[in-house]
Amino acid sequence: MGDGKITIQRCLERGKSSGRSDDNAESLKKRIRTYNESTRPIIDMYTKQNLVKTIDASRDVETVFKDVQKLFDEFYQQH
Repeated sequence: MGDGKITIQRCLERGKSSGRSDDNAESLKKRIRTYNESTRPIIDMYTKQNLVKTIDASRDVETVFKDVQKLFDEFYQQH
């Protein structure tokens, strides 16, 4: 997630219509900091075990959805 600039931008845009009071820049920065400190290490652990699949979520929603759908399709074909 890095510094989260894209994430913050998307959430602030979403916040205009979502009604979420915590979709403001400071709250989002805190959530990203918590992610980087608490969640990221767990993801890294599972990545080392080849259990994590990644996609580029900075693209448009339709493209990201297609990539996610493809990962699920591949998973279900294997199991």
